[in-house]
Amino acid sequence: MSADKPSVNIEFLAWATVFVGGDGSESREFVEDIRPGDTLRAVLKRLSRRYRDLDKALWDRGSDALSEHIEIAVNDALLGINHTLESGVKDGDRIILMGQYMGG
Repeated sequence: MSADKPSVNIEFLAWATVFVGGDGSESREFVEDIRPGDTLRAVLKRLSRRYRDLDKALWDRGSDALSEHIEIAVNDALLGINHTLESGVKDGDRIILMGQYMGG
């Protein structure tokens, strides 16, 4: 990724890092170049094509919708508040993926 191209920062937190080669104990960050007209879905699809485990965890196989196991925030707001998968991305956006925690 080039510093002079428009890009977004993508951060994986805690156990979600296991899907991109981490050990689940710390965060991992990526800088992903973006193209004119890119949506959040397009950026995440490109990244998940490079990481098979992420692809399996992020996308529901039956519908190609997001699975239930990973929460996504864009610029500190959870997906569905200010952004959807079809929202455009812009240079400098920050995308955070974190595993959902369930307890009982």
